[in-house]
Amino acid sequence: MVSESQLVKRFGELSTSQQSVETLSLFLMHHRRQSQTIVHVWAKELVSATTDRKIAFLYVANDVIQHDKRKGGEFVKDFLPMLASAVQHIVSQVDDENIHKTVKRIIQIWNERQIYQPDAIKLLKTSYENG
Repeated sequence: MVSESQLVKRFGELSTSQQSVETLSLFLMHHRRQSQTIVHVWAKELVSATTDRKIAFLYVANDVIQHDKRKGGEFVKDFLPMLASAVQHIVSQVDDENIHKTVKRIIQIWNERQIYQPDAIKLLKTSYENG
């Protein structure tokens, strides 16, 4: 079992490097039975993260969600209620067109791979536009 403080520490060490994202993603997948707690801490830590690290949280969510889709879907389901506000938060807080394009591309990937239903994708796109 993983504690909230362990999760906070792990998210605190997160960077945008592929290795950092994949390492944390594997750790989170290993503890997928606690997906609700993990997603709660993810959302809280995303808001408090420095501007340059916010996109890394979406990278981790994307990696976990895509891997989880093949393994049962706990994370797919648990992340969904948090993603719209996370997308809006990142787009509104990070003044970088490349980051905005990345966020839009991740939403597009979730749509193309049918990770989420069309109504959920529409909500995410609206959150992006309102960010």
